Amino acid sequence: MEINRNILVSGELQNKAFRAAAILLCLFLITMFAFNSCKPDPEPLKPTISLVFDSGMTQDGDTVAIGSPLNFKIVVSGPESNITNFTVKKVYGDVTKTVMDSGLNSSGFVLNKTFYQSVEDDVTWTFAVQDRNRNTAEVTMKIYKDPDSQFGGILEYPSVTLGYQQNTTTGHFFFPSTGEIHFQDTATLFQELTDILVYFNYREDNGVELPSPTFSSPGEEVSANTELYTEYYPFLVDWTTRNYTKYDIRADNGISAEDFANAHNDSLLIVSYDDVWGKKKYKWANAGLIIPFQTAAGKKGIIKVLNADAAETGTITFSVKIQM
Repeated sequence: MEINRNILVSGELQNKAFRAAAILLCLFLITMFAFNSCKPDPEPLKPTISLVFDSGMTQDGDTVAIGSPLNFKIVVSGPESNITNFTVKKVYGDVTKTVMDSGLNSSGFVLNKTFYQSVEDDVTWTFAVQDRNRNTAEVTMKIYKDPDSQFGGILEYPSVTLGYQQNTTTGHFFFPSTGEIHFQDTATLFQELTDILVYFNYREDNGVELPSPTFSSPGEEVSANTELYTEYYPFLVDWTTRNYTKYDIRADNGISAEDFANAHNDSLLIVSYDDVWGKKKYKWANAGLIIPFQTAAGKKGIIKVLNADAAETGTITFSVKIQM
C-alpha cells in the first residue's frame, strides 16, 4: 500500500509539473502573440532624389553670370509609393521663392531642367519630392552670381502687328530674334525662329464668354491636338520644330508702363518673368496689358499690348522688348 501511495504522489507531482509547464507555455505564446500583434508595421520606404553632375550640368558652388543658363539633371525614385509632387525653390536671404511646383503620379523620373541665373548674389536651390504617403525627400545646391556680371542688350520693337487666324493680309507669326512677321510659307521654312503667334476666339471667364485675343507659340501643346492645330493653323502638326514660348500670366506682375518705356537693357526683363507663372498661352490679351515671356531658347522679353481687335479676321498690335 505504501508503494502504491508513493506512485500516486509521484504521478500527481508529475501532473502538476506538466500543468505548470503547459501554463507557462501558454503564457509565453500569449505574450509572444501580443508582442507581435503590437509591433508597428514597418515604415514605408521613402522617395529618393539626387542631382547628377554630368558634363554641361551646373555644379554645386558654381559662379554664374546673370542671364546664363543653369542646367540641372534630377533623378527621382519612389520605391514603394508613387511620386505625387515635385518642387523647385530658390532660397536667398530671408526669401523662399517657388519656381516650379508640379503635380504628377509617377514611380520615378529623370528630368533635365534649365533655369537662368538672376540678380541674387547667392541662391540655395532646393529640389524636393513628395510621395503618395506624404513622405518627402530633397536635395540642395548653392549657386553664386558672378560679381563681374553686366546687364545685356535688348532688341526693341516699338510696334508689331500680327493677324489672327482668319486674317489674310497680315502675317500670323513673329520672329523676335529678327523682328520679322511672316505667313505660313516662310514660317515653315524657319521653324526654329518662330516663337510667337496669335489667334482669336472666345473664352469663358467666371461663367461669361469673353473675346480673347491670344498670344501663343507653335509648341502650345506637345500632343498637338488643341484647336490651334485642328482649326487655326493645322499645318503646325507637320512641323519638326515647334518652339514653346511661356507667358507669365499673373494679373499683377509689377511692371508699369513707365518701367517698360525706360527699359533699355535686360535688367527689367530678367527680374520680371516668373517661371512658376509661365504658361502656354496668354488669353484676353487686351490693350494696356504688359506680359513678360520666355522663349524656348531662354530669351526673356516683355510685351505691351497697344491694340487688339475682337474678331478672328482682325489684328493685334504690341510693343516688345527681348534679350539679344
